Amino acid sequence: MLSKAKFKYIRSLERKKQRQRYDKFVAEGTKIVEEMLLEPALGIECVVATSSWVEKYGQKCQNTKLHEVSERELKSLSFLQTPHEVLAVATPLKRSYDEALILQDISLYLDGIQDPGNLGTILRVADWFGISHVFLGKGTVDVYNPKVVQSSMGAFLRVNSIEMELEDLIQKFPQVRIMGADIQGENIFELKDREKKGVVIIGNEGKGISDKIRSQIKHWITIPAQGKAESLNAGVATGIICATLRNG
Repeated sequence: MLSKAKFKYIRSLERKKQRQRYDKFVAEGTKIVEEMLLEPALGIECVVATSSWVEKYGQKCQNTKLHEVSERELKSLSFLQTPHEVLAVATPLKRSYDEALILQDISLYLDGIQDPGNLGTILRVADWFGISHVFLGKGTVDVYNPKVVQSSMGAFLRVNSIEMELEDLIQKFPQVRIMGADIQGENIFELKDREKKGVVIIGNEGKGISDKIRSQIKHWITIPAQGKAESLNAGVATGIICATLRNG
């Protein structure tokens, strides 16, 4: 059974303020919950599931508190339009950066990415291409927003997502190449190998890179247009940039 207080508490975690208050977040779906159960660094508070899920996967929750509920109850708890059979409440991972990787590899810096779906896609792209660090600038949506967690398909567990101001990042790593993705810049397909390492700045979906951030960028790159589209979706652009920087 799930008490009314517990039900209200889980529902409250849809809001960032409450996630910060309790230091907890919600993830939904069998694949994501299974991955979470295998992650020892995650403190899973509880799993809430339907009887059909418990019958199939309940044995995987041996060391985790499991609440069995009806499909109707789970639907009322879910933050998704199409609810899954299971959700988990857990403590966010404590993230730290790897100095060697930042100095020698590609990292992403997100300047005001507001759409949860875009952030989830960007995390999946980073995960796919083995990019370990995604820095979150001011105005970027919370990684533990339920829609980000869902659209990242588990990538939020594997990619180091760290909130940091760009000036602080530059101060810590002054030798790192900072590249801004913009409509004007050097053709990304013509970069030399030595130019393919550093931090790539991805700007806001509508406004692009903010003036404050632009003033700190010395290198600009662009994906040259060959058609008439005015712009690319932030997630799509990030995918093209990462594929090019990784593979030439």
